[in-house]
Amino acid sequence: MNQPHTTRLLPYQRWALLAALAAAAISPLLTTAPAEAHMKGMFKTKQEAEKRADELKCKGVFPMGSLWMPCANEQQLHKALQNE
Repeated sequence: MNQPHTTRLLPYQRWALLAALAAAAISPLLTTAPAEAHMKGMFKTKQEAEKRADELKCKGVFPMGSLWMPCANEQQLHKALQNE
């Protein structure tokens, strides 16, 4: 019986393939959205964050250290900024 022909990868080819797959897997995580959300979403007062939440059409605000951020949480803020 004929067995299907298989190609074996050399060790350096395996590493190159693994590196390419890893890069493809993590590249969506390397966007600037979280950093942008912090720059666009941090306010000195709760009232400023509430005003921005209204503009973004999200509900609530939350504290981040001594600052305030719009929306109920950071995940909602990121989502609202993506829809802006």
